[in-house]
Amino acid sequence: MKKFIHVLAALAVIGTSCTKEIQEGTAAMTGIQTLETKLVGGTDGDILPGSILVKLDSETVSMIENGNLEEATGKMMLETGAASIAPALLVKPKNTEAARKYGLHQWFTISFDKGVKPQVMAEKLAGYTAVRSVQYNKYVRPVRAEEVYPFEAMPLVKNDPATVPFDDPYVSHQWNLVNDGSIAAEAVAGADVGVKDAWRLTGGDPSVIVAVFDCGIAYRHEDLKDAVWQNEAEINGEADVDDDGNGFIDDKYGFNFVNCHTINKEYAEGLLEGKTQTAVKGQPVSSNKGTGHGTHVAGIIGATNGNGKGISSIAGGTGNGDGVRLMTCQIFEGSAYTVDAQSAAAFIYAADNGACIAQCSYGNYNIITNDDEYLNGSDRITGSPLENAALRYFLDPSNSNHESLEGNIAVFAAGNHSNPYSIYPGALPYVISVTAFGYDYLPGGYTNYGPGCKIAAPGGEYKGGTDYAGMILSTGVSGVAQPSPGVNTGKGESKQYVYMQGTSMACPHVSGVLALGISYAKKLGKKFTREDMTSMLLTSVNDIDGFLESGTKKFYDSASKNYIDLPLNRYYGNMGTGAVDAWKFLMAIEGTPSVLVEAKAKTAIDLSPYCNPYDSYSISIDEASKASLGLASDPVIKNGCLEIECTKIGAGKIVLSSAVGKDTQIENGIGEMSYSREISIVSRPYAATNGGWL
Repeated sequence: MKKFIHVLAALAVIGTSCTKEIQEGTAAMTGIQTLETKLVGGTDGDILPGSILVKLDSETVSMIENGNLEEATGKMMLETGAASIAPALLVKPKNTEAARKYGLHQWFTISFDKGVKPQVMAEKLAGYTAVRSVQYNKYVRPVRAEEVYPFEAMPLVKNDPATVPFDDPYVSHQWNLVNDGSIAAEAVAGADVGVKDAWRLTGGDPSVIVAVFDCGIAYRHEDLKDAVWQNEAEINGEADVDDDGNGFIDDKYGFNFVNCHTINKEYAEGLLEGKTQTAVKGQPVSSNKGTGHGTHVAGIIGATNGNGKGISSIAGGTGNGDGVRLMTCQIFEGSAYTVDAQSAAAFIYAADNGACIAQCSYGNYNIITNDDEYLNGSDRITGSPLENAALRYFLDPSNSNHESLEGNIAVFAAGNHSNPYSIYPGALPYVISVTAFGYDYLPGGYTNYGPGCKIAAPGGEYKGGTDYAGMILSTGVSGVAQPSPGVNTGKGESKQYVYMQGTSMACPHVSGVLALGISYAKKLGKKFTREDMTSMLLTSVNDIDGFLESGTKKFYDSASKNYIDLPLNRYYGNMGTGAVDAWKFLMAIEGTPSVLVEAKAKTAIDLSPYCNPYDSYSISIDEASKASLGLASDPVIKNGCLEIECTKIGAGKIVLSSAVGKDTQIENGIGEMSYSREISIVSRPYAATNGGWL
C-alpha cells in the first residue's frame, strides 16, 4: 500500500541548531514527560508500520501554521528519531470552520523507520506536553460475508412477476424488494423493505448523492453507468489535472483512497506556510478490479430501474433517469485496505463534494464495548479519534449537501460475527447501525445484535448447497465469482449479477430508503434536520420481535458446513426498533399516520386518534391502493371504527371526507366547509401487538 507520508525537507536532517531550549510551559515540546492516557489505536497486526498519528495542541499548531515548524517540533523529532511530520489529511477541508471545530487541523502523521516498533514510538511521542493524543494508523476492514455466487447458478425460484413493477428481468428474484412469500416455502410475505408501494410516490432524485465507502464501484456496469455520480469538471477536463480545484486529480466518479498518491513535499510545506495546496491523485476507480463488494452494495441502493436490464434497486428511479447518484469513496481494493487517516479523508471528500448519505459497510473489529473506547481509546488499543472527527465533520449541519436535509447522515453495518453488540463506528449514537434478516423475517445467523444496533433490513442468508434464493441479488463484477456464461470478464461494460449476504447488504437497504425519503421531502418542499429524519426512519418500521419470542432457526455455518440451531429469543428486542419500511417512512415525511393491519383478516381501526370518529364521512381510495391492499370490499365506518379487510401484503391511502358548518334549517342558508383526513393503511403479517412502531 502506498503511503501519503512524505518527508519535509526542513526536517530531513535536524541539527543541533534546531534544538534550542523552549521555556517550560510554552506550547512547544519540552521533553519526555509522563505517558498519561494519550495512546489510542490498534494492535501489531492491524496497524501500518513506520507511521503514527498525533494530535497536537492548539498553540503548537498555531506555531506550525505561522511557519515555525522546527521550533515547534524539532526537539521532539530529534529525540524520538522520527523522520518526518506532515498534515494527516490529504487536503484541506473546504469548511475550515467545521474542520477546526472538530480539531482536524491538529492531526499530523509522523513517519519513522519501519524497524522501530510502533508501540515504542507511540510511547515516546505520548510523553511530550504538546501531544494531546497518539493514534496508531490502523487498517480499516470491510464487513464481509464469504459466500459469493453467480446469478446463473441459482435455481429459478422467484416471486410472482405480477407483484413487481419494473421491466428489469431479475427483479422477480429480489425478495428483499418485493416478497410475496412465493420464493421459498419458509418465506414470509412482507419480509422486505416495503419499497413497491413507495415507488408510487418517488423513485429517487439525482440531487441525492450517496457516497459508497467500500471497494469502489464498477462505473461501467450496464446497470450502474447511468447512476454513478459524475464530476463534470474532471470528466470534461484534462488528464492529470485538478480541473475543479477540489484538491483531487481526475476524481471523475469519486476517489480511490487506497491507491492515492502520497502527499508530496510541496503540498505539506505549502499547507504549513499557508500557500496554495498541491492536489493529490488517486488511481482511477477500476471497473473490474477490487470492486465486487462495493458494486454489489451500490446496486442495492441505486441500480437503474426500468431500463430492461438486470435488477431493480431501492432508489434507482422510475425509468425516467430520476434515480439517486452514487459516489465512490474507495477505501478497500481486493486484499488492500486503507488506514484511519485515509478513511478520515474519505469522509471529508464526501462532505466537500456533495454527498448527503455515507453508506459504510465497514467497521472496527477490535472489541469495543462503549463509546469512550472508540472516541478516546480508553483501553489504549481501540480508539479512532481522527476518523470520528472526520465523521463529525461529515455530519455537521454546516456541511449540509441537500436542500431537504440539515446535516448529512451516515449508515453503517452492525457486523457479521454474531456478537451481542454493534461494531464501531456504527454503534455511535449519531449514526445508524443496521442488523440483517432473511426472507423468513428471522435474523441472519451471522448478524450482530444488541447495544448500538438501530434498525433491521434484508441481508439475506445462504441456505447451503445450491440454494441461493435467500441471499441478496445485486450487481457484480468479473473476478468476484466463478465466470458465468455471457459475462464480460475483460475491460469494458460489466453485465454480471451475483448473490451475497451480510449486514454489508442490509446496510445499503437503509441508505436506499433514506435516499427515497430525502427525495420525497424535496418533492414536497419540506426540510428536516438529520435528527428528525433519523427519528422518522426509526419509528416507521415493521414488527420483527413478534417472530423472535421463542423457538429456534437453522443457520448454515459455511466454516463447518453444518446447520446450527440458534435460539431466537437472543435477538428479541435486540435488532433495533424494527424492520425498515420505505412506505411508512415516506408517510412520516408526508405527515400521514400509518396504521398496521393484519393481512387476510377483518380489522376495525379506531378513528379517534386521527379524527372525530362520529362525524359523517365519505370514504375514497385510489385504484393503486386498492390493488396493493387487495381490498375484499369497500371500507366502511361503524361505531367510530373503520372496518377494512385486506387480502394482500401492501400499503395504500384512504381519504376520509366530511363537512362542517352547514345550516340545514334554512334553505340556501349558511354554506358548509369541507375537510378531509388521509390515513395510510399498511397490511403485513401481523406478528405481535407490541413490536414495531406505527
